Amino acid sequence: MATHSYEIANGSGQAVRLDINQALTAIRSSNSSQVQPSETPVLGQTWYDTNSNELKVYKSSGWQAVGGTASGALIGSGSTRVQLTAGTKALPSVYFGTDTTSGFYAPANNEIALSLQDYTYLRIGYNVAAQGATPNRALFLGNAASLTTPIKPYSVTNAQGPTSQGLMVSELGRLQICADGGPSIQLNRTSTDGRMIDFARGSTGGTVGHINMTASAVSYNTGSDYRLKENVVDLTGAKSRLQQLLPKRFNFINTPDRTVDGFIAHETQTIVPESITGTKDEVDSDGNAVHQAIDQSKLVPLLTAALQEAFAEIASLTTRVATLEAN
Repeated sequence: MATHSYEIANGSGQAVRLDINQALTAIRSSNSSQVQPSETPVLGQTWYDTNSNELKVYKSSGWQAVGGTASGALIGSGSTRVQLTAGTKALPSVYFGTDTTSGFYAPANNEIALSLQDYTYLRIGYNVAAQGATPNRALFLGNAASLTTPIKPYSVTNAQGPTSQGLMVSELGRLQICADGGPSIQLNRTSTDGRMIDFARGSTGGTVGHINMTASAVSYNTGSDYRLKENVVDLTGAKSRLQQLLPKRFNFINTPDRTVDGFIAHETQTIVPESITGTKDEVDSDGNAVHQAIDQSKLVPLLTAALQEAFAEIASLTTRVATLEAN
């Protein structure tokens, strides 16, 4: 290690040779030492600071690490790394060519964003969609308004409308989509009929259901292969169970002007348990209601069996009436 001003002093013989050797040694070792060169440096001169392990350059403001300081670009300081300023959507810290309004920047700690033409287009970070109980790392894709303060799609209200449209993909395996108009998801098969979505449970359980489509229709399918079942018996007593169902007419609270036919979940659960998910009056850890739901297609086997029993009774009565009339 050595430092030198790179100016050879006037002298003769061995003194000049030693001075030249010292200058060459300084060049070869990037002018390295624990203290800055004692000679007056010139602008652009480099010095490797062995105390902080930084390559520095002499600027008008003094010795600075190559590329700048921690408030700007920092290259190779302490360890091999590149450190940049956070940047903004209008002037990202990484951009390409002369397009200074498109590139990458950091809107906040633990976040990275992509801006396109001075608009934030995508945000990646820790719980970027701040509303909701579960914090996790997520990617949020939305419009300029929604990305200013991202909201988890399921938390968006009617009042927030199109300003909070977006898509969130989280590390927890969740995909949430919020759209104000048009379809939230559109799937397309370009030619053949077949499956659009498969539903699977566990690593070895296989597919338990799927959604198929043709050129003109969609079918929603659940597993029904006989090889999946055991203890198969005929469904009996269906008419009696059917008479216990309590069909209702009602409107949902959020659509007061729309009256529909249906069932109350917990009333139906006692008759056809597999048609209902959830528990009556369940709440989450914050005291919010966890609502029950119904799959009305699960009532079809009971309806079919009850109708068959009714047909059998009708046929029997028809035969008896025919016999009575014949006599």
